[in-house]
Order: sequence, then C-alpha cells, then structure tokens
Amino acid sequence: MSRRLIAFVVMSLWLVFAVPVAMADTGELLAPQNEPPTAEDGWQAGNCTEENATKCSPETPERFFGLAAGHPKFGFTQYTLVHNVILAGVLEEPLAEIEKLRVDIEPGFSVNPQATELCPLKTFEEDETKCPPESVVGQEEVTVALNLEIPNPFAPPPTLPKNFVIAPNPALETLVPLYSIVPKEGEPARLGFKVGEAKEEVILETEVEWEGNYHESFTIKTPKASPIFKTLTSRLVSLGRSGNGTYLTLSTTCFSTELPPHEQEYTTFFRAEERGEELPDFPDGLTKVGATTTLPSGRVHTGCAKVPFDPKLEVSPGATQVDSPAGPTVNTELPFLEEPEGQAESQLRNAEVSLPQGMGLNPSGANGLQSCTDAQFGEGTRNEASGCPPESIIGTAEVETPPLPPGSLTGPVYLGKQLSRDPTSGEEYRFFVEAKSKRYGIDARLTGFTTADPKTGQLTTFFEENPQVPFESVKLRFDGAKNVLTSPPTCSPATSTGTFEPWSTPASTEESSSSFTLTSAPGGGACPTTLAGRPFLPSYTAKSDSTKANAYSPFRVHIGSTDGQQELKKVDVTLPKGLAGNLTGVPYCQESAIAAAAASSGAVEQASPSCPSASQIGTTSTVSGTGSNPLTIAGKAYLAGPYNGAPLSLVTVTPALAGPFDLGTVVVRVALFVDPVTAQVHAVSDPIPDVFGGVKLDIRKIDVNVDKAKFMHNPTNCAAQATTGFLNGGGGAPTVPAAWSSYPVNSPYQATTCNKLGFKPKLHTRLFGGKGTTTRGKHPKLRAILETREGDANVLRSALSLPHALFLDQGNIRTVCTRPQLASGTCPKAAVYGHAQAKSPLLGNPLKGPVYLVSSNHELPDLVADLRGQVNIQVHGVISSAHGGLKTVFNELPDTPVSKFILRMEGGSKKGLLVNSRNLCNGPLSSVMNMKGQNGKKIGNKHLPLRVSGC
Repeated sequence: MSRRLIAFVVMSLWLVFAVPVAMADTGELLAPQNEPPTAEDGWQAGNCTEENATKCSPETPERFFGLAAGHPKFGFTQYTLVHNVILAGVLEEPLAEIEKLRVDIEPGFSVNPQATELCPLKTFEEDETKCPPESVVGQEEVTVALNLEIPNPFAPPPTLPKNFVIAPNPALETLVPLYSIVPKEGEPARLGFKVGEAKEEVILETEVEWEGNYHESFTIKTPKASPIFKTLTSRLVSLGRSGNGTYLTLSTTCFSTELPPHEQEYTTFFRAEERGEELPDFPDGLTKVGATTTLPSGRVHTGCAKVPFDPKLEVSPGATQVDSPAGPTVNTELPFLEEPEGQAESQLRNAEVSLPQGMGLNPSGANGLQSCTDAQFGEGTRNEASGCPPESIIGTAEVETPPLPPGSLTGPVYLGKQLSRDPTSGEEYRFFVEAKSKRYGIDARLTGFTTADPKTGQLTTFFEENPQVPFESVKLRFDGAKNVLTSPPTCSPATSTGTFEPWSTPASTEESSSSFTLTSAPGGGACPTTLAGRPFLPSYTAKSDSTKANAYSPFRVHIGSTDGQQELKKVDVTLPKGLAGNLTGVPYCQESAIAAAAASSGAVEQASPSCPSASQIGTTSTVSGTGSNPLTIAGKAYLAGPYNGAPLSLVTVTPALAGPFDLGTVVVRVALFVDPVTAQVHAVSDPIPDVFGGVKLDIRKIDVNVDKAKFMHNPTNCAAQATTGFLNGGGGAPTVPAAWSSYPVNSPYQATTCNKLGFKPKLHTRLFGGKGTTTRGKHPKLRAILETREGDANVLRSALSLPHALFLDQGNIRTVCTRPQLASGTCPKAAVYGHAQAKSPLLGNPLKGPVYLVSSNHELPDLVADLRGQVNIQVHGVISSAHGGLKTVFNELPDTPVSKFILRMEGGSKKGLLVNSRNLCNGPLSSVMNMKGQNGKKIGNKHLPLRVSGC
C-alpha cells in the first residue's frame, strides 16, 4: 500500500469517526499508568536481559534484569503521550506535545561514558554516520501519528521521511542510533541522536544531582513537531554492555528494612513540560506531569550478598620524624572490575578511619587558621563555588571515579566550624571535602566528622551515608605546612585502621589497616621505639626579677621542652627559704568559681573571668604544638584556698582559644604546702593535661609569672639556695602515673645586699600573776614579746636565758605531745603549757596557737609554739639548763618577717613550768638575750630587765 493511500485512508477515517472512543484527561501529558503495570503505561523504565520484537515491558517481568551491581544488556525509558483512540488499533490522536523532558534515574544506577569510545562533538554535528561505531550506545525509537488537524484533507499527501516505517497501530516508527559524544564544558556526559529528513539533533544533556543523592539524570529538548506528524511514543534503549561491557551498572543496594523509607525504592522519575509550559520542580508535580516507574511488582534487586566489597586503606604520614608536624595522606581504594557478566564493587555507605594513636591534632595548626561554616560550604546546595575562606583550607581531595577520566575530581579540604565542645561528639572537629570538576559539571561535597579520644587524642573520622556512586579511590592529602596534625611519638610501627560498610549489605563491614614506621627523631640521635624510650630533659628556671634582700619582686617560673620529648605531667618543687607571698588583702578564688571556670567556654571565661580580679596574683603563658611555629595561649594565676591537704593553692586558668576553636578552659590546681618549720613553700601541681579537648597539646613552654605588685617577697638570707624538686614526664604511659618518669630540677637562687639590712629586734620579758606568785616555790606566768623593725633582716636564731631565780619544775610536766601527734595536729590538751601568736606583714591575720612540750632527743622536751591561721608554723625551742639557769634556744627560725611575736607561758601550781627559787621582789632580775639575723648580724649577751608584776 502506498504512503499516499495510507494517508488518504487515515484522513477518511478521521472524518468518519469524528467522535472519539476514549479521551484522556487533557490536564495530563502522558497516557495513564495502569495497576498492575502494563505495556500500555504512559511511562515505563527498566533494565532487561532481552530486547526484541516483543519489547521488554512490565508484562515481561521474566526479562527484567535485577542483579545488584550487575551490568544489564539493555536499559530503556519509554513514554507515551496522552491520546484519543479514534479507532482502536487503527487510528490514535496525540493530544499533547512535549517541549522538554527530564528523566531522573534511580540512586546508585550509573552510566559510564568511559566504557566506550566517544564521538567528537563536531563529527556528530556534521555527519553522525562518521562517528566511531564503538560510540553507538543505543537507539531511539519514535512512533508518530498523522496530524488529524490538517486543514485541507484534499491536499496532496505529504512525503514521508525515508526512515519511517509502518507501525502496527498503524502509526509511523523510526529507529535511529544513540551516540555517546564528547561532552561540552560543564556536563559529565553527552548523548545524542538525529531524526527526520532534516537530521535534526536531539541532545541528551546529562547531570549529576550532587546537591542531593547524586543520582544521574538527562534532559531532552524535543524538536518542534512537523505540521503532519505528532510524536505518540518515544522509547530510548541503551546497550548496557557497550564498549568494555560496563556502560550501565545497577545500584549495589537491595531492598532492606534497615534503610530509610526513601531509600527502599528503585524509582526512575519522569518530568515533562508541554510546549509553552515550565518544567516542574523535582519531585513536586509528578502526578501532574506523568509518573514514576519502579521494578515490576514483586521484583527487587538480587544478589547483594554476592556483591564484591574489598576496600583498602593506605595511610602515609607525610613526615619522617617523630613528634613533628605531619601532613598525612589517607587513601581509600575500591577496585573497579570490568567484567560484563559479573558484579561491580559495592558502593561505600559508611566509612570509619582511625589514625594511629599519637598522631593527633597539632595546636601549632591553629595559628592563622580559620573555619568554614556550613552555609559557606553549601553542602546540599548548587552554589557555583564554595564561600569558605582560604585560611580554612587544610588539604586537598582527589577522587577517582570510573565514569570520569582520571584526575577529573579534585578540590580543597576545609576545616568545618566547631559545633560542640565534646571531642567525642564528632561535632567539635569536622572537615568539609570538596571534589569538583568544572569541566564535567560536578561539585561533590561531603562532611567528615572526627572524634578525638579525650585521654589519648586518637582521631577517628566518620563519613556517613555516602552517596551511592562508584569510585576507585578517595585520597585526602592534609597539608603538612598547615601543621594541623602531628606525627606519632615513636619509631615503632604506627597502624591506622578502617571499618567500611557497603551499600550492598549494610549490616556487614569490612576492615582494612595500614602501617608506617617513622625513621628519625627531631634534633637527631636515636629514634625511640617505645614511649618510655623517649628522652625527658626539660629545662627549668625559677627566679625573681630582683634579688634584693627583703624586697618585693615578681617571681617567674619557666619550664621548657622540645619536639620528641615526653609529655610534661607534673611539677613538684620547693622554693628557697624566705621566698614567700604576701597574702595580706588577697582574697581566695572560691571553689565554686574554680568549678565554674572549668566548665566554662574559653570565650566566656576570657570575657568574664570566674575568679575575682583581686585574687589574681599573676599570669601564665603556655606554648603548645610541634614544629617551628607553636601556639601561645595566655592565662591567669589566682590564689585559692586549701587543696589536697595544703593550706593554700594556686589556680591557673587558661581559656583554650586556639584559632577557630574554643575547647573550653584549662584549669590546673597547684597545692601550696608550707613547711611548718622552715616556712618553705612546696608546690605540687595536679597532673598537667597532655591532651585537652581531644587535642594533643605537646607543651613546649610553660611560664608562670607571679607578678602581682608587692606579692612575692625575697629572703633576708643571702646564702646560696635553689628551687629544687622534680618534674614528671609521661614515661611509658602518660595516662598512668605509675609509669611516669622523673627528672630532678635545681634552679639556683641567691638574694643580694643582705649586709645592708639592719638587725635590731627588741625583746620584752615579764613575769606576772600577782603578788602571790612572787615568793619562793610559786609558779609565775611568763610573757615574752619580740618586736622587729620593718626592713630589718629576719631572726635566724634566738636564745633566752632566764635568771637563776627561776628554774624548771619538772614535777609539773604532766603530758608530752609526741612528734607524730604534733605532725598530725592531735596533741592532747594536757600537753598545752602556754599560748603564742605571731603577726607578720605577709599575713592578713595573726597566727595563733598553743605551746606544747614535745618529745625530743634532748635531755628535756622541746618547747613548740604551734601557730595556726592561713598557714601553720611551728616554732621549736630547745630547753636546757645552763649555769644554774633555764635557757631556751630557738634555732633555724623561718626566714619570714614577723613584726611581733608574743609567747605566754602558763603559771600556777598545776600548770606552771617555772618555779621561783627565791622571792622575786628581792632585787632586780634580768634575762640574757642572744640573737642572730638571717643576714648573719648578731646581738650577743644582751641583758634585758625581767619585770615582775606584784613587786
């Protein structure tokens, strides 16, 4: 039958059957979707094992290809426009015309343009028949119907295109090859075919939805319909095993109840716009414009358990020296198999990588570092470029994916803005990975969440719910020049571990590990292979700005270390005799304020210190991090009250603000013990953190400057002294005190110009108790008052000999306090024989306490004044009998200024230790005083009148 006759018959039938048999809703573009699906559905898509005269459709489920990660032989998408059935099987009239359509392929389904040869764009445009045969990846089948709105039915019938054939319906069908073309700038792939006598180009513009689930899509702008023919059905068939056989690959996921609902469907979406309308947003308006298609009812992807998954982790340190800045490269690889009959490697769902313990965050990296906000990074958006500041770049990313040529996807790695102060949350340390290609129009953006062990600083990074896209390797290179990380501390094997979860079987994981060994130590020398083998040779100085005796001067402590040394864990030192703080008028920072500081953010603590300013006695400076540019953080030192058994404490409060990070506030308490005999200050610190907020501190310097005006007071003894003690290093286990090492320190200290100090103390003695205590055999009370001049040297030794008229009544020695009881403060009340008090310009209130007789190695018990207040000082006197008189000698008195000391000894027949050998009123009495100053000056055999009340 000739084409003219066909046209004539068709037009005649149109005139006869003017009333349609069936009319679809003209508000729709596509023919209806049936339930269950049929071959007549307006929208169909699937992957098939066969494609022949009986086309693969929902009515041939046995042909559908559902092997997870497999390569189907054929893939198709088909749409049929809404139409009137004029005469079933004879004449059908399309009621719509599509101007542009878009097909969004199911997540995880991938098209690999690199599997085939590509046709150059110019060749395709000029003559597609000259494209390489290997660039043919499918065919387009278009079924058209005659335009029944031809104005003049008696006009000569048109000339039909040569490539049209009679279709069974009876419409006209054309088959043309589909070519894979070299894509233009900004698109990942390009496909095209030509139709009609005029060889009009139809281009499939492809896109990857990298702001969402990374599914692939293609958009077609259809040619304008001819005045004679209208498109009825379009069927695009891809040859799934084109080229090397891996042109099409199904997603690697089977339906699983473990997945969120939106990930449990394998759906291909269709959108279209009628000529003159706009393409609706995805997925809104789907019911308006057409449909979705899933695998046939009851069919799911199969074979997920057999999908290969063999991830490999490789970590190189980016450094050769231990405990030094490092720029590691972390590479995760998944092999891509070019086996058409097999299954590709599963796509990666979740990844967890732990760096070796000791390879931690480096404080040095905070210098000049900035962070990038989520809004600036724009994950989940289609912004053209990231707004992250350049100062937030900490490395680079390289992603190799089979659908793109090697080296296509690269980009920066940014430091993400801190969202938490919990190092275990994954929200404190985040980084943003951008792998982009302007050439192929992809800008992949992922967020890595890093947890840091609060005790060891070990880092573990998570990438969760990764997009279902194939990749051969993801390589993250951290910039060693940015000092963001530090290398492990030993030259023993350092192992990184990775745990990877596939999309194919989410309940399972595969593990991989990677080890490296560093080879050298900073500064040379043998490289330690164990933590205990690391050197610990810190520097230590403790000195006053001015060494002038009896003067106020700032006192500064410096501790230093170098890369490769053990962690500084504890300070335990004793200051020289006579070096003390002036506590007058300095309030304590209260326990509640200290607790508030420890719980505070660094920014809040810096803006509004928890401790009152009046309690601040100095400043601190901590230098942390490896490399030549460590981080310096300033803090404050406050006076606080009793702690760990010590009467006083020092609190250092350091807001941990480092570049873009606020890690909180570091609070370290130093117990200040005061030796009760020498008054020397013994400072014992809390364990010094070597990890804080998950950051490996690598402390290189600590400076404590006690520089409050008129606080630190120098000795009046110019003998050579030293600050002595030891520092603890991390040893074999920084978290286990028993494993710490110890390093002795000795910082010389010697006051000067002591000989310029005067020494003229005054001593007043008096017996009292009334006239009844002046006769022989009575027991008077004794009061001795020592007064000193401001600016004089302190008393080192004092001896007082009473006149022969008084002697010791040993019969009244009832109870003696033992030395252990004295040390523990548990002397019995019966051992009290008097009271004393001392007033010092360095204390706000006098020290007061009982006077005991204490057991000793001497012939008689010692006389001890146990003075208590802010501190506890014990003044020890040795009692003896000399030349028939009673003598008490106080040796090695503390080098502490005392403006007045008052000693009162009890009297009476039961408590009095002194007894009269004669009537005290019979002639004057005098005592003999001998004293020696801390500067060596003496007062010898000075007779002092002993006044007697009642005479």
